Amino acid sequence: MKRIISLDELKNYKNGFTLIELIVVMMMIGIISAISIPQFLTAANKAKQKEASSIVASMVKAATMFNTEYGVLPERMGDLSEYGKFQKCVAKDVHIHGSKVCKTGPQEETHPDEINFYSPSGLYFIWFGLRKEETILIVTASPTGLNSFRKSGLGVTGCYNPAKGIAMVKELKEPGDWRVTEPTC
Repeated sequence: MKRIISLDELKNYKNGFTLIELIVVMMMIGIISAISIPQFLTAANKAKQKEASSIVASMVKAATMFNTEYGVLPERMGDLSEYGKFQKCVAKDVHIHGSKVCKTGPQEETHPDEINFYSPSGLYFIWFGLRKEETILIVTASPTGLNSFRKSGLGVTGCYNPAKGIAMVKELKEPGDWRVTEPTC
């Protein structure tokens, strides 16, 4: 049998959370955030790294084809242009602002005499050159801009060694290790 609550009893009945319950819930939200936000940022940086991996892999593949056809390694972007089209961001202050100015900024094809350029997104500075003593082509993509991506972004490096027939692209696992890591071809 159901009991009917009087209006006086209802006024004494209090709904809601106590201060302790609210503090516990806020602490739980804080702990979950502290665990999930770094994981999300790592995943976002890995997704951005795919752009650099694609560019480096394309340049290494183009260098392989150039070497097969001409018997020497390419020395500038013009040597790679018949095997692929490489776009660059040409926005003003891309070296400072990175992707912020490249989202809507102008893009164009790389110049034939270039050996370095900014990726179309502005997130990476791409450079390639020869390690003469071993005749190995090295390509690097390093995070750019003065924002946090330069410190937290993940670089990519690649190489091609025609003497050994080795072509390699390596996605770097730690922010900042692109400065000291060179692939072993």
